Amino acid sequence: MRGVMKLSIAQRSSMVLLSLLAITAMKPVSTDEAMTAGRDVTPVLNAVPFTPPPVMLGDSAEYTPPDFAGYRDVSARKAAFYDYMVPKIRAVNTEVLRERDWLVQLAWRVAEGQPIADADEAELARMERRYSVDDNKGTVISRIAELMRRVDVVPASLVLATAAKESGWGTSRFAREGNNYFGIWCFYRGCGMTPRDRDEGRTHEVATFDTVADGIRYYIRTINTHPAYDTLRRMRADARARHAHLPGYDMAAGLTSYSERGLAYVKEIQSMIQYNQLARFTRRNPV
Repeated sequence: MRGVMKLSIAQRSSMVLLSLLAITAMKPVSTDEAMTAGRDVTPVLNAVPFTPPPVMLGDSAEYTPPDFAGYRDVSARKAAFYDYMVPKIRAVNTEVLRERDWLVQLAWRVAEGQPIADADEAELARMERRYSVDDNKGTVISRIAELMRRVDVVPASLVLATAAKESGWGTSRFAREGNNYFGIWCFYRGCGMTPRDRDEGRTHEVATFDTVADGIRYYIRTINTHPAYDTLRRMRADARARHAHLPGYDMAAGLTSYSERGLAYVKEIQSMIQYNQLARFTRRNPV
């Protein structure tokens, strides 16, 4: 029986680097072109890191969506919902892509043997905190690889289906008064609204957000950071490594922890994606 070959830290780092470069070794285009392309592409690499706006719970200062409950015709209500939500979902995903662009750029600089500046190290540490990466004592390449699994888009079809399901197509009290389309809970006093049907002994609130876009940011950040969705992130990363597109329908399989109903909830989300043809709103992974 042959012994197992032990790899040095440098060799393991080289293997991780090769995997990263295999994912990103495609013709550079601009981010705008990437967001409108129907194929997998790599945007022009950003030398300047991008920091998305912070999200604060417990405020709901801005509310300007249509009165979705006022639509008598279901098809008209859904169309208004798409018109309102899709641009916001794409804008938030673009923010994530700008963060991811910087990681790709950093990986290429490491590949070229360039030293990592103190400012880059500081930004890498900030991004690790933002994406809840606790162990940042590895090599730069291993740290980038872990972040690349998290700093990625969530298909619009999946975001739309979750928002529609949790908000009743924008008609729920939490959507109307708290900009929360995703049924997101929070766990300290004043972070949101108290559910009228909250079980005795429970203390959670339903989070409120300053804007609808903030609620979308929080949802996507939750998918990208919470341990409960690690399987979903692995599925997405595996598809990336194959230069394959992972539809929101398939990615929904990683949402069993989003609801106490588990697999039954996943099946409902998948059914909504399929019945409403929500895949038409998802653009192919551009990075």
